[in-house]
Amino acid sequence: MLEAEIKLPLAAADEARLRERLAALGAAPAVTHEQADSYFAHPGRDFRQTDEALRLRLDDGVLRMTYKGPKLDPPRKTREEIEFKLEAGLDLATTLLERLGFRAAAVVRKRRAEWHVPGACPAVVSIDEVEGLGTYCEVEVSAATVEEGRTALIGLQRQLALDHLSPIAESYLELLERRADGAR
Repeated sequence: MLEAEIKLPLAAADEARLRERLAALGAAPAVTHEQADSYFAHPGRDFRQTDEALRLRLDDGVLRMTYKGPKLDPPRKTREEIEFKLEAGLDLATTLLERLGFRAAAVVRKRRAEWHVPGACPAVVSIDEVEGLGTYCEVEVSAATVEEGRTALIGLQRQLALDHLSPIAESYLELLERRADGAR
């Protein structure tokens, strides 16, 4: 399965309208998470060039490791994703990766309000308040093919009354790096 996702910048009016649409669609009430995503650079290849990512996510005290493959359908972020829970703590997992030659690259912190939207293609819709960036909406579905993911995301964006917004292909990490480069 592939993870198919779009990221949309969210103004206050869009956020209010989105919350209304989620309620109207029968989405399960939002659950809010505090997340810190620690990204790692590979010792032998440049993930920026290969469009991959390796992260440790601390989500309300639960640690997960995630590998994300290259994007297959920009500006949608359809890609292979391998994710699993780790019993070790963040420090131990970081030490292991560093011993293997990976190096810590950056940390992205956010508060995520997450809704589960029922339907023929169930979705997770998140409103993310990203430290240093602002507010965004992410819409995510699982799909067997790129086309299936694209079709589902286009339909959901319309259903959520967000079809006037253009998806952003960059990850939060890429957006933060671009902002930091612009500040130099």
